[in-house]
Amino acid sequence: MSSTKNIFDDLRSEFDRLDEDKDGYITLKEFRAFHSKTTNDASAIAKAFAAIDSDKDGLVTFEEFQRAYKD
Repeated sequence: MSSTKNIFDDLRSEFDRLDEDKDGYITLKEFRAFHSKTTNDASAIAKAFAAIDSDKDGLVTFEEFQRAYKD
């Protein structure tokens, strides 16, 4: 199995874990719920979400999520 496939699978698993309602998008609420387990810095969480949400529609698609981790 190639390392690219492993990375894709890992990212897909992480995305699916964040997408609590399984609608194919990560919302700020879902992102915040996941990351609030490790930090109480709401501003940092919102900034990280905004950096991933490249089209600024308030929803992170898997493609945006993937791009964020490629950079």
